[in-house]
Amino acid sequence: MLYSSLKLFNLNQPILIFGRDGQIGKSLQEYFNHLKVPVIFLGRLDCDLSDELAIKKILNHYSPSIIINAAAYTEVDKAESEIQLAFAVNAKAPEVMARYIANVPHGILVHYSTDYVFGDTKKTAYFETDSTGPIEKLSIYGQSKLAGEKAVEEVFNFGQDSRYASAQDNLSRYFILRTSWVYGDGGNFILTMLRLAAEKDQLRVVCDQLGVPTSAKWLAEIGVQIANSKSESGIYHAVPDGKTSWYELAIFIIEVAASVGRRVKVNEKNIFPIPAIDYPLPAKRPYNSSINNSKLKRALSKLEFSRQYPHWQEQVEDYVRHHVIFNIKN
Repeated sequence: MLYSSLKLFNLNQPILIFGRDGQIGKSLQEYFNHLKVPVIFLGRLDCDLSDELAIKKILNHYSPSIIINAAAYTEVDKAESEIQLAFAVNAKAPEVMARYIANVPHGILVHYSTDYVFGDTKKTAYFETDSTGPIEKLSIYGQSKLAGEKAVEEVFNFGQDSRYASAQDNLSRYFILRTSWVYGDGGNFILTMLRLAAEKDQLRVVCDQLGVPTSAKWLAEIGVQIANSKSESGIYHAVPDGKTSWYELAIFIIEVAASVGRRVKVNEKNIFPIPAIDYPLPAKRPYNSSINNSKLKRALSKLEFSRQYPHWQEQVEDYVRHHVIFNIKN
């Protein structure tokens, strides 16, 4: 376990978690399953995040002191034609959550965001202080997530109730956790590669897009860790160490799978690198999705229950091994 206790949480009020059925949401369920704290998980059927009034009703009903928003409209290509829905879920919903929690003494909002807010303005890893956009280089998904980030920041920077603004110790806080290439319990690149490797004699994988594969399980733990700390409000880049391409990741996945007994038809020799332009999709994807995690590392280094910071390879290897061995046994 990464925690010693949840000593900073107000356990008289529930923790409210949106996005129950997503990859991070499922990991949060597993994480909180071992803790005796009041927590409520909400999925799409419980609260329509495109409905502002529905969100307000839920918040007023449960009166949470902590909100973890692991929900999002994540259908990147479909968002190009469902612009209004994408912005409602990814921008307006977190704004409504922020407006509520900003006026709760000691309230906390944890909101997960994405590398898609950057538009290839750098070839090196992005820092939290780097400019986002430009808008014209972002997909609708990226634009909507960026709008959500800005809405949360504006609420907390300018909109906290004056009743609490004079009492610094009472102020609520927010944590925007930007991440990339998430995998967990649900559809993701790793599981797709494992399936295709068992079916196909050769694979063609994009080689000129770079990012950091990130475990949903780890993201859930980081979200709870930082919420249960005295870290300052702000944006944090939540990814493991290292970076890779989809092509290099595919090779690594298949090598690990083969090493633990998964039958695969392909190996490094018949996995072929292709440029992204040869695999056209409706929505723009950033070529550089690598984000710098030094700010998060500094925050975690101050926590008594933090552990050695992981590299993406060890997390992916653990995930592949667990998935392959579990399926072989079952």
